[in-house]
Amino acid sequence: MTATLASKERRRGGIVAPVELVVEGVLNPRSLGVSRYARSLGNALVGEGVEYVLRSRPSRAASVHFHLANSSRALLLERPGRMERAVVTVHDVVPRLRALRPLYRARIYPLLSRRASVVIVHSTFAADLLVREAGARPARLEVVPHPARRPEERDRASARADLGWPEDTLIAVLPGVIKPAKLVREALAAVAGTGWRLALSGRPDDAAAVRSARSLGALVLPDPDDAAYERAIVASDCVLCLRAGSVGETNGPLLDALGAGRAVLATPTGSIPEVAGEAAAYCDGTESEIRRALAGLTSEGVRAELERRAASRAAELTWEASAAHHAHVFREVLDE
Repeated sequence: MTATLASKERRRGGIVAPVELVVEGVLNPRSLGVSRYARSLGNALVGEGVEYVLRSRPSRAASVHFHLANSSRALLLERPGRMERAVVTVHDVVPRLRALRPLYRARIYPLLSRRASVVIVHSTFAADLLVREAGARPARLEVVPHPARRPEERDRASARADLGWPEDTLIAVLPGVIKPAKLVREALAAVAGTGWRLALSGRPDDAAAVRSARSLGALVLPDPDDAAYERAIVASDCVLCLRAGSVGETNGPLLDALGAGRAVLATPTGSIPEVAGEAAAYCDGTESEIRRALAGLTSEGVRAELERRAASRAAELTWEASAAHHAHVFREVLDE
C-alpha cells in the first residue's frame, strides 16, 4: 500500500513552497484505527512542509516513521536494521494478549530502548509504562498527545433523529467495544431510576451484556460505521468512559467526546485524568458510584459546564499541534 497524503508543494499565505522533507509512515493497513490516525497526521503535516507517505513496508528511503500497535509489531521484528534512523510511535505499550508479554520483553522493548532514534507515545502515563515494562528508557522519548477528532455535525437533535433515538430523554452513551472491561453491566444497573437511558455503541464482544441491555430498555447500536458512531457521541447528553483497571494508554471514546464537546463521566484510570483533566466528572467504577455521579449530571447547568470544559480541552488537542511536534522531531532526526 502506498498513499501520498501531501502534494510535492504546499500553499501557505498564497505562496507555493516546496516540500522540505519526505517521511514514510509504516503501518499495518488492516489496523483501521492506526491507519485513520496516520492519514490525519499526514494531512496535517502538509502545513509543516512534510510529505507523509503511507506504506505497509519501508522502502529504501532513509526517513521512516514506524507505527507500533497490536496489529503491527511484526514490522519491527522483520526490519530491525531500519531502527537506527527511525522514529517509532507506540500506540499500544502492552500487548493485548498476556501471552505475548515475554516476546515484548525479549524483542520489542529492547528494539525500542536500544535502537530507535526516537520513541513517541501519547501520554506521560504511557511513557512511564513503557519505561517500567522495558526496564530501560529509550534514548529519546517524546510525548505527543493524541488529537481530539471533531465531528462534522454537532447538533444533538439532528443526530438523534438520524439514529431514531428519543428527543426528550437523558441519554448516556457508552462507546467502543462492548465488553466487561468497559463496566457495561455496572452502567446498566446504575441508570435504573436515575432518569437516564443507557446507549451502547460499538462492537459487541459481550453478547450476554447486549441481550441484557436490550431487555432493560437500553439503546444498542452494534458495529456502527464511523458516521453512526460519531452520531451516537453527538446525540448524547453524557459520554461514559469507564474502565475496570485497564491499561488506558489510548482513549479514543474520551477524545471523541471531548472533540464533540460533550459532558464526560469517567473512571480515573490509566491516562484518562491526564487526557481529560478538569473536562470530565469522575467516579469509581462501582454501580453505586456511577449512579451517584449520573444523579449529579441530571443538572443541565452541571452538564453545560462540563461541555464548556470539553470544548476548551479539545481546542488544545489539535492535529496542527501534533503535526508541528512531529515535524520538529522528523527534522532533527531524519532530515539529512
